[in-house]
Order: sequence, then structure tokens, then C-alpha cells
Amino acid sequence: MDLAQGDLAHGGSSFEQRDLLRPPAAVLVPGLLMSFYVWLILLTTIPYPGKIGLDYNTLGTDWMVFYGAIRSVLDGNAPLIFDGDRFTDFLNTAFAGWLSKPLEFRPWAYPPSFLLMLLPFGPLGFFGSYVAFQVVTGALLALALRASAAAALPSSALVVAALVCPASAINAINGQAVFLVAALIVGGFGLLERRPYLGGLVLGLLTFKPQFCILVPIALIAAGQWRALLASGSSALAMMIASGLIFGWDLWVRWFPLILENLVSPSEKWIEFGRMWGHSVYTCAVLLGAPERLASWIQLLATLGAAVSVVIAFRSRLGTREKTAVFLAATVLAAPHSGPYDVTLLVIAAAFWLMARAAPLPLWCWTLAFMIWLLPMLSPPLLFPVARIAPLLPVLLIVLLLRPGVFNLDTRAIEA
Repeated sequence: MDLAQGDLAHGGSSFEQRDLLRPPAAVLVPGLLMSFYVWLILLTTIPYPGKIGLDYNTLGTDWMVFYGAIRSVLDGNAPLIFDGDRFTDFLNTAFAGWLSKPLEFRPWAYPPSFLLMLLPFGPLGFFGSYVAFQVVTGALLALALRASAAAALPSSALVVAALVCPASAINAINGQAVFLVAALIVGGFGLLERRPYLGGLVLGLLTFKPQFCILVPIALIAAGQWRALLASGSSALAMMIASGLIFGWDLWVRWFPLILENLVSPSEKWIEFGRMWGHSVYTCAVLLGAPERLASWIQLLATLGAAVSVVIAFRSRLGTREKTAVFLAATVLAAPHSGPYDVTLLVIAAAFWLMARAAPLPLWCWTLAFMIWLLPMLSPPLLFPVARIAPLLPVLLIVLLLRPGVFNLDTRAIEA
């Protein structure tokens, strides 16, 4: 069968695709049912939290952190957001009518530049801003994915796969920002070949969540995209300067020591309620019995391995989508803190990987994609021991993407 590969990094041309990628019923039906179940949890969380699944307390508990931070800054109480205990007390008081029980520990750990992105949503009130942020960022992701789609997987199917997967449902339940992260990664790398300056500017915005931008300069250097590298640095610097001018430089003075402390000697509360409820390599290593120091070294090795895979991908002749897929999987692997909602990045990476293979696909390919789709339903690893091997999924995906010969076109499929 033909492989739609119109965006090869080095001047590839378009090929016709006779058969679209169609998942077998054995994968499609349970995938849709499980996705429906998680979205049903969203609809039942406010009236019946925890009755049909994990108890998420209420909708938008992570958005409470974002909204509480921007409101605190706008109301002249910026120092509050850098005191985890006081900030948690503030959230419990401000949202007592929303919460089914008090939050245990919800600190603000993001750079002040994130406040710039939250600023337009501040005047909308809590629930209005929560809904608006999910809709706007979801729309941005849809636009980025539509631009990256190909005949192998139509844009509508790609958008639906990303936005209705269980990870995206959990993102909506928590009020997290993975749609924005994914949109910036997919959109930024999609622009590199045609408009490197604009692509770099988009990628620089990822600094609002530092754990997802650490591989960006490595990818751009490996690809020789010096203009994009300059643009990404300029974008990040512009966000820093703008946030300092708007909110005051004191926020940056307070944030740098805080983030350094979280990296070097994090508090017990941050480890217990932050990292241990995620599914990073560090978290899974600790839950599998590794001492904390050894787990930190394993996380460092995973980050270095992720960086190497990005270098290999962006120095290769892989297409833009395949390079982006490697970056997405490597980013999840390298992140020192991630949650089940971040699996949306892996779902998109898996979709790009499937698009790189000639249809019809063998069952094992769909099975791997289904395992990635299913992963958030077995999270967090703290509660579901089987999820403690979750880091193997991005590793396997990266290996398959980089494996020699995976991306060779079947010359029989090329029409004259």
C-alpha cells in the first residue's frame, strides 16, 4: 500500500494513499468505550465525585492553582503564590463551595511567564475561565494537528484521536494545560521547514512549563535550525521581560530560588503530593523499590537518553511528523514531573508513528497504540502497580520511530 509522506524533511514528494489507516474493531471498540467512560467521569464529578472512578474532588482542581495565582497577583498579593502551604489554604478558602473536600497541597511552581498566558482569562471568573481555557487551547491543538495531518490519517480523525482520548478527558477534568503544550510542540516543529523564525517563536513559548522545553534547544541545534534557535530564545526572553514589566521583577526573584530548591532538595510535601502522584521515571523507579537517590540518577539517565534520541532524530532524514513524534515521546520520558493527562502527547506521537507506516498495519501496531491510549486509566502508578512500567512505552515508541528501515518507502507503492 502507498504511504502518504508529503512532508519529508529533505524534499520528499507526495504519494497517494489508497487505504486509510483503520483500526481493527478489536482495538477501536474498547478504545471508544474506555474514552466514553472517562468523559462520563467528567460529567459526574461535580454531583457524584468518585462514584464511578477515581475521586477527582471536583472539576478544575489544577485550574484552581492557575486561576488562584493570576487572581492573587492581580489583587496585589503576589508573594502568596510562592508559599505552598499558605497558597493551599487560600485555595481551600476561595473554592470551598466547589470542593468536595479540602485540597491537601497545591503549590504554584510555574515561572511568572505563565501568568502572561493566564492574564486574559483572569476576568472571566473561575468556572468561565476554566471552560474558556480548555476550549481555546483545545482549538489551538486542533489547528496544529489539522496542519500536520496526511492522507494516511485524515485531519478530523487525528484531531478526534487526540481530543477524546482518556488523557485529554483527565486534562479537562483537572483543568490542566496539555492541549497548549501539544499545540506549541506540533505547531512549532510543523513550521520549522517553511518559517523557521515563526516556528522558533512558537517553541519558545513552551518555557511556561519548563519540564517540556528542556529538549527544544537540543532539537534545534541538532537540526541546524540556528534561526529558529535564536527566535525561540528571543521568545522566551520576551515573555520573561513582559511578565517582569507587567507583574514586577520580584516574582522572578522569588521563583528562581524556589525552582532550584525543588530540583536540588525538594520538600517532603512536594515529593509526596507532587511527584509521587505523577508517572515520571523517578516516580516509577521509587515505587518499584529504588532509593530516592538512585531514582534521581535513573531519571537523569532517562533524560540523557531522551536527549540522545532527539539528536538522532533531528539529524536524520525522518519526516517532520516522525521527528515531532520522537520529540513528544522523549519529552514525556525526560520530564521530571508528569501526570496522566500528559499521555495526550504520547497519543499524538503514536498517531504520527502509525501515519509513518504503510497500511494495512499489523495488529501489534494497533495494540501498542491502544496500550498508550489506555495508560491514563491505569494511573497513577501509586494506586495501580501495573502502571509502574509506563516509562517503557515512550522508550518503545522512540525505538520504533528510530529503527533503521522503518521509514523506507515501499517502492512498489510509488506511482509514476
